[in-house]
Amino acid sequence: MNNPFSIYWNKNWTFQIVHMEGGIYIEAKGLGVLIRKPLLATESPLTAADDLVHSEDKNRNFLFNSWKSKRINISN
Repeated sequence: MNNPFSIYWNKNWTFQIVHMEGGIYIEAKGLGVLIRKPLLATESPLTAADDLVHSEDKNRNFLFNSWKSKRINISN
């Protein structure tokens, strides 16, 4: 596996395995953000990368829907 690497179903993101602060982390760059989380010994890098982006996507959708629902309620 090359470092950085990408996943074909997440084309907007690039991933990198980094060693910092005494641990190994998976780092994702894309869509204007940089996110990272510890890479556990039981995880594969591909699974960890997919989970990292999935959790960021869920967070973005939640924030967008929260903003959208407030905007609709204010205008009524």
